[in-house]
Amino acid sequence: MSASDVLRVAEIFRDAFNDVYRSRGFGPVVTDDAVGAAIAGTYRDLDPGGCVVVTVDGEIAGSGFLHPRGKTGGAGPITVSPAFQGIGAGRALMDEIAARSDAAGITSLRLIQDAFNEVAYALYAAAGFVGREVLLRASFRSRRLARAGSDVRRAHRGDLARIRAIENDLLGIDRPQDHQLLLRLGELFLAPDGMLVRVVRGNVTVLGPLVAGSLHGTLALIAAGTTDLPPHSDVRLMVPARCDDLVRELLVDHGLEIHSLCTYMVRGAWRDARGYYVPTLFPESG
Repeated sequence: MSASDVLRVAEIFRDAFNDVYRSRGFGPVVTDDAVGAAIAGTYRDLDPGGCVVVTVDGEIAGSGFLHPRGKTGGAGPITVSPAFQGIGAGRALMDEIAARSDAAGITSLRLIQDAFNEVAYALYAAAGFVGREVLLRASFRSRRLARAGSDVRRAHRGDLARIRAIENDLLGIDRPQDHQLLLRLGELFLAPDGMLVRVVRGNVTVLGPLVAGSLHGTLALIAAGTTDLPPHSDVRLMVPARCDDLVRELLVDHGLEIHSLCTYMVRGAWRDARGYYVPTLFPESG
């Protein structure tokens, strides 16, 4: 992918995501091409060797992204223009990403896909990915709760080594470059047994990644990341369905609304996450 490809890649983001969401009865999810351009541009800076496009008769038909992180890595977003779907462009992208992943020595490659998109699931399964987790794509409205616990505080650059160690221990993922990026784009919070990233854009707040060793630590981090927001802010996150105690707490105490399901898929080695993990779609590195 070259710099001159970014605008076309952004258009494909818009068309591909909106097409599949509309076909399932959802509204458009990409309303501004600038979002796609920002994602593609950021990933070209972060992982220049993993950003690829597929062409058909000289025209860019789709794009894909590989995010190597040592022995683990992430893939995505993977998008193909609706005009070029069904002719092998998606499979060509996945074959290239898989080949680059193998060449980079990645033994556990992960991605997250919308569970209602059975075509994408079949594509990823054919490339060797296996469904390992069900995630709830969900949201709740912020409200002024009791002050967050005193054992949670905002993190700063000097805490990055501790945050790296937490993710290594609980997830087996080592991605210090992502933590530096997220510190620039958002805010990090640190608890004795976990960490949280939040990104606020207008009236929308995205939580994740969140990694914690206990339910108490998870809830304390969520409280710290939401209590200072304006009331009724839209807070979005993905919650592992296996964490039924966390789902129950969020349903009862925060009025969690579940909008759709996602599948966490892995190609290669896999170990269950220890504790609690709320992933994020940006950056898609774990």
